[in-house]
Amino acid sequence: MRRIRQGVATEAYWESTVRERNEAGADAAALECHRIYELKHLAALIAVLLLAAGCGPKAITVGSRPFPAARPVFQDTSGKALEALPAAEEKIRVVFLEFPWCPACADVWRAVRTAAKPFPQGTVRVYRVLFDRETMLSPAGRREVSPMRPAPLPEGDDPEDPGVPKVTTLTALPDAFRKEYRVSHGPVLLLLDAEGKVEKRWIGFSAGMSRELSSEIRKRSPVLSPLPPGT
Repeated sequence: MRRIRQGVATEAYWESTVRERNEAGADAAALECHRIYELKHLAALIAVLLLAAGCGPKAITVGSRPFPAARPVFQDTSGKALEALPAAEEKIRVVFLEFPWCPACADVWRAVRTAAKPFPQGTVRVYRVLFDRETMLSPAGRREVSPMRPAPLPEGDDPEDPGVPKVTTLTALPDAFRKEYRVSHGPVLLLLDAEGKVEKRWIGFSAGMSRELSSEIRKRSPVLSPLPPGT
């Protein structure tokens, strides 16, 4: 009788052990499935966030190639909408984002002129991008309106002056430019390489801007002999 009872006990113990192991295995499998489920949803969330970030306005940073854009963002003087900067013969290209009511913009333009003046014409091309909207504050609130006055070149800067670099004036299409690029404040000055990549960026005006830009022009024009100062 003892042997039978021991056998029954052993069999019951074995069944209990197998059942516990099966339950533990089922729990582990459920945990693994839950972990995989969470990882898949996390990966999907990351993909959505990356897609959303890629679809939003992009910052114009050093090393980026902002132009051409995915949509027309400029308008030339004839009214033609453009995705890219117009072609130019000059190898050194500077993009000047000029905002309405921008006191520092005149200083930046003078810095560009001073930096380019020692070099022969045909060395530097400046793309002057104007914005045809500005923010107006009124009792009714904040709203965007057309500039109240045009943005002329600084006093004394005649486009025919041999000391002034060649300038292509463009107007930014407000909605399209805002959707394409994230520019929080200005003025912004960009130095592009031959492929359109931003090699140097200035935000605002600084006393050393002219000297820095002139140095960058000189480094990119080793075969050119700068004109003597004052010529």
